[in-house]
Formats: sequence, C-alpha cells, structure tokens
Amino acid sequence: MTGSNRLVLVALDAMEVSWLERLAARGDLPNLAAFLRESGSFSVAGPWELLYGSVWPTFASGLNPGKHGRYAWLQWLAEEGRYVRASHPALAFEPFWRGLAAAGVRTTVVDVPYVPLVREPAVEQVIGWGTEDEVERESWPAGFLGDIRKEFGRHPLGLDTLDTLSGDDRVRLARDLGRGVAMRARLLERLAGDARRRFVVVLFGETHKAGHYLAEECEVVPGVTNLDLIRRVLKPLDDAWPGILRAAGSETTVVLFALHGMQHQVDFSELGVQVLALALGREPAAAVPRADVLRRVRDAIPDPVHRFLWNRLPARVRAARQAQLDGRGSAAGSDPVFRVTHDIDLALRLNLEGRERHGVVTPEAGAALLERVGTTAAGVRTRAGTPVYRGLWRTAEHLSGPRVDRLPDALLAGNRDLVRVEEAFDAAGRRLVNPMQERRNGVHTGRGFCFVRPGAGVGLDGRAEIDARDFAPTAYAVLGVPAPAGFEGRPFAGRRGDG
Repeated sequence: MTGSNRLVLVALDAMEVSWLERLAARGDLPNLAAFLRESGSFSVAGPWELLYGSVWPTFASGLNPGKHGRYAWLQWLAEEGRYVRASHPALAFEPFWRGLAAAGVRTTVVDVPYVPLVREPAVEQVIGWGTEDEVERESWPAGFLGDIRKEFGRHPLGLDTLDTLSGDDRVRLARDLGRGVAMRARLLERLAGDARRRFVVVLFGETHKAGHYLAEECEVVPGVTNLDLIRRVLKPLDDAWPGILRAAGSETTVVLFALHGMQHQVDFSELGVQVLALALGREPAAAVPRADVLRRVRDAIPDPVHRFLWNRLPARVRAARQAQLDGRGSAAGSDPVFRVTHDIDLALRLNLEGRERHGVVTPEAGAALLERVGTTAAGVRTRAGTPVYRGLWRTAEHLSGPRVDRLPDALLAGNRDLVRVEEAFDAAGRRLVNPMQERRNGVHTGRGFCFVRPGAGVGLDGRAEIDARDFAPTAYAVLGVPAPAGFEGRPFAGRRGDG
C-alpha cells in the first residue's frame, strides 16, 4: 500500500510548453491532456535563462548558480588554467536528496544531468542510461545502471554529436526517441508502483533532443510536420500515463514539469567570436574557426559511424577534444578576455589578475573590455538592418555567491527574433560570416511548466510562477521532512497543516 507522503517527479526535459499544449488541444495526447486539465499548474521561470546548463544543478541544490557554480559539462577552472568536467571536485555540491536519504526517505533518481551521485544506502541514482547530455555514465549502487539495462534494455538515446539531419533522418530520430520514451515509461511505472520508494525523479531526455532537432515549424517529409514527430516521441508516455498514475496511487503527489523550453533558432554563436576579435582590435576573419585534421576526418565519415565512435571514447578524451574546439577564435588563459564553453550564446571570461592562473587585466580594465564588446555587438546588424544581439549579459549584475567566479563573466545574448543569421556587418561595414551549417534548429528558452496532482493531504500554494530552486524545499514539504537551512526557494506544495 502506498504511503500518504510519496512524491514522483516526471521531467520532460526542455519540453516546449506550447507544443505540449497544442498536441493536447488537438487530441493527440488524451491522457496527458486530462492530467493537465485536472492538475494544479505553475509556469516555471528561468531567472538566469541564458545559463541553460545551470538548470539541473539549480534544481538539485536549491541554490542559484552563483552558489553552486555549475553551468556546463566542461568549465574553465581558473586556479588550474584549464578546462575540467563538471564532476571536478572544485565544482562539487550536495544534491537535496542527500538530506532526504539521511532522514530515511528511500530515493531513486534517473538521468538528472550535471549533478553528483549521492552514495548513500537509501539512494539509487543513475546518470547516463539514456541521455543526450555529455555526462560520465555512472550509478549508485555501482550495479544500478546494469540492472536497468538488464530489465529495460540499452537506451537508444546517446550523446548528441550535432549531426546534420535530413528529413528522413529526423523521422528516424523521432522513432528512436519514441522507443526510448516507451522504455523509460516502463521504468517509471515500476518505480512509481514501489511504495518503498518515497521519492522518485525520472527525467525524459528524449524531449530535450527532440526540441533541438524538431523545433522548426515545417513539413519535415511530405505529409509529416515537426509537431507530428514530437507527438510520436510523446505518444508512448501518453499511452503509459494511466498505468503510471494507477501504480503511484492517489495518495502519491505526481508532478509533470520542464525547467525550460525550446524555440526555433539556428546557432550563430560563431559570429560572437568575430565580435570579440573586433573588440580586441583584430580582424574578424582571423577568428573564424578552420577545420583541423580531426574535424576533416569527422566530416568525411558517415554520421552514424561518428556517433558510434564518439559515444565510445573515454570521457576524458571527449572532454579534451571539446576543449580544443571551444578554444577556437580566442586564446583561453592568455587573451585579456576569452571564450569559454557555453551552449548557443557566446560566453566570455576575463583574464583577471589575482583570479586566473596567468591573469593579465585588472578589474577596471576588464570592465572596460566588456563595455567595448557590448558596444561593438550593438553595432552588428543583418543585411536588412536588424540587430543581431540584444545585449551583453553581465553575470555580476544578476548573480552573487561564493562560486560566481566559476561562471562566465558575460554572455553575448543573441536576438531571439532572428531564426538564422548567415552573415552580418559591424558599424564600419565589415562582414562577419557564420561558418556553422545547420545542425540543431532549436535553442533553449527560459520558460517551463509544472503540473501537479496533489496526493492525499497535500495542498498547493497560490503562486502562478515558480523556478528551479523551489523543487528542493517542495520535496521536503511534501514528504514531511524538516528542510535544512539554506535553500533559496520556497515550497509550492506541502502537507496541509505543516505551515
């Protein structure tokens, strides 16, 4: 028999809420549509919507990125003067379910990326069963990943290798993602039905990859639109949803959510490297990346072969190669301001004296450099005269905390009204060229959703909007465990009578 204080969180990672609502409205997902109608709902805001990779560490810590310090799978570590994976000890933090486990709450967490494993007797956690995120596959207990694969199979979703996909390729992608959703839904139903597991998180990374490759409103192949393909991805979950709810029982609180969404746009961040070159007094053409030998080999082999090889390389080799690629266009650790790893919007880091291993600029000179980058970017326009950038987002103006220096100092935010930019011109008429051919056609937004079916004795607060920090204190409130001090969010659900 299920307990009165169980919590099941189902994350449709990066699922665009407008797509979900449209599919529900046209009758394609009847079971999920009924859940949406009958549940309490919140919009999910991304106060730091440009730091896309920080959403899951923020969820897991209950803290803003300035306190937990993680924003990407590969980050520049100032004291070592090099790129390191997010699993580096300098970027460690404590996921909130460690405290739940210490209170005796048996916990299972599946495929939440960029968060540490919690190695406690009451915890089962897997990272990388099926994910498009660049993670190191691991689990606790060590055999948990193997157990999942033995019962449910090897997941078809692998690390995203940024392939160029034809229409037929996208149809096959949706088929494979739907197969992965069906596998994950079976796992979710089993976990939801095990009353011993009082806290369960299952993340569907399939929706994340679908968003990156199926965002353009179009007929992908004759008679099949991008929304039709997204329906194919979600349909297995819709089919399984009634069984999942029955397994969980009416006393269990069930939450369906996404921390951020997607919109149609093709990456033009390589233009930003040229903007940086202009701000540093260099010719923009010198910053355009040129394919090295490894890149030429990669482009010469079929994409399926590349995917197979990349997914089987050791994690340290993948990280070293990505660090090479991310360093193109500026000299990390030696230029006064340089590019660091980030998804979509160009991320910049100042080479500050006293912070960087080989710092060369003072804080005052660094501030002037960023001002110059912002001014240069403001003058960059398309041939039609549309601004390419909406501004320079300075981290220190939005975030604070002991790890704010782990984050980029600034992000060059692109104009979201531009779907693609192949060329642009600065204020002096110099031409900037985007060398990136289209691979992904979807980029992240800062808006998500949250639908809650409260279990017995659980109530919802009256807010319309929450953010990623609110999930940690909510878990404690729903499960009836006193929350530790330090969480920045506040519960959006909790047991009635507990305050």
